[in-house]
Amino acid sequence: MAESVIPETGVRPEPAAAGRGPLSRSKRHRAEGEGWGDMLFVPAVILAIGTYLSLTNEFFLTEDNMRNVLLQASILGIAAFGSTFVVIAGELDLSIGSGVALVSVVGAWVMVHTDSILLGLLAGVAVGITLGVVNGFVVTRLEVPSFIATFATLVIAHGFALGITNGGTIFGLPDGVGQIANNRFLGLEWIIWIMFAVFAIAYFVQSQTAFGIKVFGVGGNREAARLSGINVKRILFLCFAISGLTVAVAGLALTARVESGQPNAAQLLNLEAVAAIVVGGTSIYGGRGSVARTLWGVLLLTEINNGLDLTNFDPDLKQVVTGLVLIAAASADYFRRRLRRRRAEREILGQRGGGGWRSRLTREPESSTGGT
Repeated sequence: MAESVIPETGVRPEPAAAGRGPLSRSKRHRAEGEGWGDMLFVPAVILAIGTYLSLTNEFFLTEDNMRNVLLQASILGIAAFGSTFVVIAGELDLSIGSGVALVSVVGAWVMVHTDSILLGLLAGVAVGITLGVVNGFVVTRLEVPSFIATFATLVIAHGFALGITNGGTIFGLPDGVGQIANNRFLGLEWIIWIMFAVFAIAYFVQSQTAFGIKVFGVGGNREAARLSGINVKRILFLCFAISGLTVAVAGLALTARVESGQPNAAQLLNLEAVAAIVVGGTSIYGGRGSVARTLWGVLLLTEINNGLDLTNFDPDLKQVVTGLVLIAAASADYFRRRLRRRRAEREILGQRGGGGWRSRLTREPESSTGGT
């Protein structure tokens, strides 16, 4: 049976031993070609920027601003955690922003017309999951490239959101909706705790389940994964379904936070989610990354945006900064892949040469006939 190979490195991941569960964290890192420097790069950047902002702005390290940073990160983080599965599997989900807006509109509309918060929450969850299922079906069954499929659902979802509201905002939600997001527990708003809960669940699924390991296999080498007995289409379908579920949670969290249905909300969430995932270190080509890396990417983008707000930076130009950060992150991923490829080539030469790759390069070739 063919073995799966981590892309760009030629390194074969170590399978889980029978009865011992999925790969350990250290083994996965070796399989993905990661080093401590690679894993700690983004946290180090966050620390460096935070240090600079704390020295240049007296308000940055205040309790209110730190809580505001987490609040700004909550919606983006919730949506990006689910989309990370799609990216690791080697696909893209561009429908996140419009999906969040549609969930917000439908959930708010149901709450207003039924005066039931529960029914509104259930309706929003149903919309998000349906969006993920449709994306998964179109990509896996109709074999439409994910870029085109999710761009189409982006347009469709945005159209539905505008059609339901006639381009306006839905107000008059039942009392208590805002408390879901804005009330505090242990000093933090509930919406922040929801983000942490989604992260914990996503991280567990990715790192401690067979499904999570299969996602890496599909993203790393799809043909090898298929030959190894993995149902590739099923894994991809579930990845899009997970993304749809987190879109639902993000949309409902947004509704609770602003206490209204917003058809034009989260328009740039697609760009920001992809940027956070790639900035965190997840490869846009699939097969490498983690939800934990996405969390670091979300915090880095939010920290940058918060710093720009504190310096009264032009709000319109903030989009330019986000785009530049995305380009820089994609470029960094390119250089990381080149370094991993060179390291893998040296390891392979060393294994074949016995005494090391340098001795292999200097050794005289043997005669093709074996004679003197």
